[in-house]
Amino acid sequence: MTQLGLLVRSLQNNLGVGKVLNLSDTEVKVEYFCSVGQRIEQSLPLNSVGKVKLPRQTRCYIWNKSQETWIIGRVYEWDEEHSLYQIDLPDSKTILVGEPDVYVRCNIPIADPIEILTMKGHETPYFHDKRLNFVKSCQTQRAISDGMTGLISANIKLYPHQVEVVRRVLSDPIQRYLLADEVGLGKTIEAGAILRQYLLDEPSGPAVVLVPQYLLEQWQTELENKFYISHFGDRVKIYSIEDANQVSRHAGLGLLIIDEAHHIAAMATSSESVQRRYFDTCKQLAHKSDRLLLLSATPVLNNEQGFLTMLHLLDPDTYRLDDLEGFRDRVQKRASIGKVLLSFREGAEPSILKTNLNQLRNLFAEDKYVLEKAEELENSLTGQPETKDKIIQTIRTHITDTYRLHRRMLRNYRATVEDVIYDRNVTPKVEYDLDERSFDIHEVLDNWRTSAPKDAEFTQIFLLFFRAAGTWLGVLKGVITARLSGKSTPALTQEFGAEAVNLLTRTELFPQEAEILQKLLKIIEQPSEDGDRIELLRIVLLYHFAERFGLQSYRSNPSKLLERVQQRLTRPIPGDNLPKILIFTSFGQSCAEILKELQKSFGEKAIAAHQLGKTRAQVEKSLQQFKTDPNCFILVCDPSGEEGRNLQFADWMIHFDLPWSPNRLEQRIGRCDRIGRPLSMEFTVFAGVELDDSFHDAWYQLLKDGFRIFKQSISSLQFYAEEKLPELAATLFELGAKGLLETIPVIQGEITTEQVKISEQNALDEIDAQDESATKYFQALDECDAKHQDIQRGIEGWICQALHLQQRQDINLQGVLRYEPTGRTLVPADHLKNQFVPYLKQSGTYNRSVANQNPGVRLYRIGEGLVESLTSYIRWDDRGQAFAMWRTDESWDASEGMEWFGFRFNYIVESNLEFAKQVFAEYGLDNSQYKILRRRTDALFPSIIKTVFIDARSPTMSIVDSEPLLNILQRSYNGKKSRNNNRDYNLAKNRLVILDQFIDGSQWQETCRKARSTSETLLRDRPDFIEMCQQSKTTAANKLENRINQLRLRLGKLEDPVLAKELNIETALSQAILEGIRCPNIRLDSVGFIVVSGQPPAQIGEDGED
Repeated sequence: MTQLGLLVRSLQNNLGVGKVLNLSDTEVKVEYFCSVGQRIEQSLPLNSVGKVKLPRQTRCYIWNKSQETWIIGRVYEWDEEHSLYQIDLPDSKTILVGEPDVYVRCNIPIADPIEILTMKGHETPYFHDKRLNFVKSCQTQRAISDGMTGLISANIKLYPHQVEVVRRVLSDPIQRYLLADEVGLGKTIEAGAILRQYLLDEPSGPAVVLVPQYLLEQWQTELENKFYISHFGDRVKIYSIEDANQVSRHAGLGLLIIDEAHHIAAMATSSESVQRRYFDTCKQLAHKSDRLLLLSATPVLNNEQGFLTMLHLLDPDTYRLDDLEGFRDRVQKRASIGKVLLSFREGAEPSILKTNLNQLRNLFAEDKYVLEKAEELENSLTGQPETKDKIIQTIRTHITDTYRLHRRMLRNYRATVEDVIYDRNVTPKVEYDLDERSFDIHEVLDNWRTSAPKDAEFTQIFLLFFRAAGTWLGVLKGVITARLSGKSTPALTQEFGAEAVNLLTRTELFPQEAEILQKLLKIIEQPSEDGDRIELLRIVLLYHFAERFGLQSYRSNPSKLLERVQQRLTRPIPGDNLPKILIFTSFGQSCAEILKELQKSFGEKAIAAHQLGKTRAQVEKSLQQFKTDPNCFILVCDPSGEEGRNLQFADWMIHFDLPWSPNRLEQRIGRCDRIGRPLSMEFTVFAGVELDDSFHDAWYQLLKDGFRIFKQSISSLQFYAEEKLPELAATLFELGAKGLLETIPVIQGEITTEQVKISEQNALDEIDAQDESATKYFQALDECDAKHQDIQRGIEGWICQALHLQQRQDINLQGVLRYEPTGRTLVPADHLKNQFVPYLKQSGTYNRSVANQNPGVRLYRIGEGLVESLTSYIRWDDRGQAFAMWRTDESWDASEGMEWFGFRFNYIVESNLEFAKQVFAEYGLDNSQYKILRRRTDALFPSIIKTVFIDARSPTMSIVDSEPLLNILQRSYNGKKSRNNNRDYNLAKNRLVILDQFIDGSQWQETCRKARSTSETLLRDRPDFIEMCQQSKTTAANKLENRINQLRLRLGKLEDPVLAKELNIETALSQAILEGIRCPNIRLDSVGFIVVSGQPPAQIGEDGED
């Protein structure tokens, strides 16, 4: 039953423990104790509160009526017999206190540690040192990462271009972006880091990810293994695009991510009403969501309709769907700017730069910044190359940030991030058919080609024959049978599509066609003496294993070689390791036959499949088996495995056949040609019959030498390649292999021209992850992150050595560990249960490389659950926030009365956001943007810890400037385990009386508070502090002015009321930010009283906690 004075906890708030002041039949008034001078009262429903029993180690406050003062202690235990708490006091005494006289601080953090010291509630300096090291570690991570905890705590490898994308998005108050990196550069990773930051910033905000059906499982796995989304409950929902209607359009949506956004954009103009409805659903969600990330590598050139649609999802007012011609005009005008930027680069010759400068002055006659920098560059053309290059980079960055197609489109290109992804540059090994029937098939097909009417229908029919003849011949047999009978099959429709099969079966046979096709059918139905293409595949694999296992002597006897390979696979010897082999085919029927035959040769467990017709769960199980099971070494993929999958861990890719689409071949190669793939990866192509006029070999040569697809990614050429296919099909039909080969130089020339156009567009859209600001940021972040042992020391000094949790190493994974409480742990049980236990059950590591190798293992950085809980706990727990000590030093005068005494103040200095809050209130801005603003200001004015020592020996207190004395005061705590004479003594418990020798007990509180106010004033007035703030303000002013100028220039080109409002807000915020840097916020983190003497204190005694 609730009574006056009892300690209670309410379910209706997070304030923690409070004390009952008043109650009625239905309501209770609860007082929450923040500090001696601050309390909060709340009226709550009676049924919402419950009684609390304070666990051991709980810090408590007791009013001493006889001395009319507050005393501080810690709960030892509850005396059930007498209904009293046994309280341990700082002076080593123990008292029994009734519950009404016990006060416990609520969950609001300590406002000022000086209050602990004034009440002499401090503890050992040992705690202070360990706590301060932890605080410094976290502050360093925060300062270097610009507060991007979602990035630094994610289980990802840090790459400069990805970090720069994340940094730009997270420092922008309007987080609606198109992430447009080229294929394989990690857009999913960028989106995941941004998502994680959102989940950390917004404790309850929902997020939705829309992806193609086939990528659902992959996204789920990536987000869990790398970004730990399950730790945020059910706040993240991942849907297929087709299920987007399941997302509530009425509930607030904090963040929406749409992968492969170009697919959504294409639905807007689809002829199918179902597709258009999907688009409308996604559009409504995109326009309602506070934050939006669209992911697409699709280039703008030749795709203006789709690109405009994507930008419309981002910004419907500026990019209207009915303004396609206007959009095309803008794209065209950008080419002239891009053309200049192509040659306007660091290291360019002065003559070229002079020409560029004239062009820039003409193009940007209204841009004062460009004109000023152009003048500066012209004056430095004969100076130091470093100075010249720095100005060029500054101009390029300004132009790309200001005049890009959409200022919130971020794109990286493979060519500019070549240090993180290997050049493709492979020469595939070519295998030609063993099958003696291939020669006859080629001859008959060529006869059909020359005999058929030169009509469009027969061009397409021959293309079907060509495609079917380039794989397992069962597919060709099905095509011929359908042509002769005029009847289709479901399997054929699935392979080629209904439109193509209808053309095949309904177009009238030309004279003699039936005879030609019957002859072809007869050839196919004859058994092969030398083996069909699947037999060729088996032999290629066997020869590979012969070389790997040292079985070359068996190559002449395939059956014996197979037997020996099977034995080796069953009973491997030390050192055997199997490669991961991908086999791609364009046809489901071929895939099924390959699986059947390879399982006969190597066993079912060795082969996995990615097949149409399988459930998503079956496919994911096969992929996981292929990736993780060392005995599963082959993955056979039909077209369902060509898109979206990340298979960069594979060692060898075999193209069982080549698709009639360079883009599909690019998709295949793109499964492996991604960040993280092996340096040396093998490629093998099956290129048909070995003849000079082979259709399939000519197609391979055109792909290899015309499109150069094995040397470089052609993802940016996808629209050119698609538009070229009808012409190539006509050439193949009319001129055969000779026509394809003669087309190679034509395609080379056209691609060169196309690449110039693309480069002109890219030059304006790409972000420069190598500019000075980005480079410095990444280098500092990378260097800090690499010092994982320092981070571990900082955290474990507090959690293990001070709080007495125990580290447990994972016996199976080196570098992986967790922490668990012991009987000595100095954390109250309720805090352990509520704040720490969820994270103590999970394993983690400090080494990013170890985390990367073990998906799901937590990375101990700021933003990770345990570290964040510790950070929150030390702001609440007063242990380590205040201390008093006697420091002996042999160099100091040991005479009585010659002691030095004073205070240590550790201040956290950061930008003052109070001025910005006024702007928020004036413009009605959402407080959710407060953390974004904090990150922006962290980047402009990184938080630092400033330590001030105050000499308190005279009423006029002063800052300590003496180097010898500072060297003594700055030493780490050296307690009773010290092996030298410069020992420190904890002035707590039975040594508290020593404090009265230096400051009279009646003056103690006043002196502490005076030192506190004096120290902050003196710190603010120090010339070096003022200079630091002024320099930071000047640097920040330049960056903020540049940002405002970019907005102003864009507004000059676009009549956009949203942009105009953003400019007004940005202008007001910039002034507020600068004022907050000039006059920063200074928060006291911890404080101590220090006596320096040449001898130990007279009353040493046993202090127990030195």
